Parts: sequence; structure tokens; C-alpha cells
Amino acid sequence: MPIESALSDEAQHLSQIPMFKQLDSLELENLANCIDQVTYRGGEDVFHEHDCGDALYIVESGSVRIWVRDEDIQDITLSELKPGDFFGELSVFDGGERSANATAIVDTVLHRLSRQDFQEFLVKYPDAAVDVIREIGARMRQTNALVSKRVTRNINREMDEKMTIGQKVADQVAAFGGSWTFIFLYGGALLLWISINTFILARLGRGPDGAQWDPYPYILLNLMLSMTAALQAPIIMMSQNRAGEKDRLAAEQDFKVNLKSELMLEELVRKDRERAVQLDELLRSVETLRTRALGPGEEGIVT
Repeated sequence: MPIESALSDEAQHLSQIPMFKQLDSLELENLANCIDQVTYRGGEDVFHEHDCGDALYIVESGSVRIWVRDEDIQDITLSELKPGDFFGELSVFDGGERSANATAIVDTVLHRLSRQDFQEFLVKYPDAAVDVIREIGARMRQTNALVSKRVTRNINREMDEKMTIGQKVADQVAAFGGSWTFIFLYGGALLLWISINTFILARLGRGPDGAQWDPYPYILLNLMLSMTAALQAPIIMMSQNRAGEKDRLAAEQDFKVNLKSELMLEELVRKDRERAVQLDELLRSVETLRTRALGPGEEGIVT
């Protein structure tokens, strides 16, 4: 008879989690007695940032979104956890506050393991501790990549990657229409058209009734020019709108970078002031201790 058949429902669920697969049936039952099973509805928060970290959570079913809110009040998703994944381990390790928010995406069932029980589990099973450290390292790499992408955004590259075929054609038409090459070619075509209709077709192009192909004032040429301008104007406006959007995003990115630099500078100044205050307090403490050691009559002897 398989081992799983002798286990309780909670222990069987734990046996399917990679972190606990090395445990035997007795150890799974003991661990099941320490773990609480909690349920969250879709959209319900498991915990918030800066909450006290008192437990580790393991996803049994459903999914959980780990996210933070930046200085622009925008929600940034760090990861989406599936069954078998765990979260909340950092606060359990250092005893500090939660560093992110956790929200159930759909109806989710979680295993909740208290800080003390989790630490005792890691001490007893070092191999599980290695798996936890490996998972933490992978999440740190993912977070670093996300932060690096947000800080070092290349607006031109991002917009070029999102360009549609129509936007690419509009940019090429606008670039060609605003070049000296277009001016020379178009001017040459106009002069050629006028020369042919004025000097050549004026003599050879008359029909039986004396009609000419496009005589002065070149009505057909004016029609072609009007059609060209009518088609070229909206295309150039499309390109200009995209250039304006790129400038707006670039200005927004510059503002964010300047704001972060200003905040970092203020933090450095604040730390310098705190160090100066601490140094003054230290000097006063040393002076007080020296005064007590020398006595009131010997204070002026030592220089």
C-alpha cells in the first residue's frame, strides 16, 4: 500500500510541495500539526507591506501576486506564485516588516507556517534550507532585472519595439519628405513636367481639335500637387504625434531620474547631519567621562 494512503489530507498536500518531498510520513504528520490552512478569495490581501512578518505561506491551490507600489503610486508586480511556491520568507528570517504586498489573484488555499516552526524546520532539514536560499536568489535576480529595467529605460528602444507597420511607414515618409533629396527630386519632376508640356507637347501633343495634354496653367499638375499634399500632410502629422509622445515620455523619465537623484541627495545630507549630531554627542560624552575621571580640581590641568 503506498505511503500517501496512510497520511492525513493535510500531510498528503504537504507531500506534493517540493520543499517537503524529502520528509517521511511521520515527519509530514508532525509538520501538518504545525501548519494552518487558510483560504483567501480572489482579490483579497494576504498581507500588506510593512506588516509584521510572523509566518511563511505556501501556495496549495490558486495563485498569489506579490507587488509593491512605487513613488508614482503605480502597482508593480514582482512575481505571480503558483501551487508549490512559498512567500513571506524574508520577514520570517530577519524578523522585520513585510517588504511587499501579497494578494490572491483567484480563490486560493495557503499553508501558513509560523516563524518559530519554520526556523526549527530549516535547522532540522538543511537541504530544505538550501532550496529556500536558491529560490530567494532567483527572486532577487528577477527583482534586480525589474528595477534595472525601470531605472535605465531607453525610451527610443521601447517605442521602436512597439511601432506598428503604419507608424514605420509614416516615419519613413516624413523623413524622406523632409529631406533635400525629396526637394531636388520633386523640383526636378516639376521642371521636367513644365518643360515637356510647354516646349514639346505644345507642338507635338495637340490633337485633331487642337487640344493640348496639360497646357498652362497646368491644371493636371496642380491636381497632382494638391493630392500629394493632401496625402502627405496627415502622414507627417502621424509621425509628429509619435515624436511628441516620445518627447513626453523622455521628459517624464528625466523627471523621475531627477526626482530620485534629489531624494538620494536629501538622504545623504540627512545622514551627514545625523553623523554630525552623533559625533557631537560622542564628544560631549567623552568630555563628561574625562571630567569625572580627573575630578573637579584637575579639569584645567589636562590640555
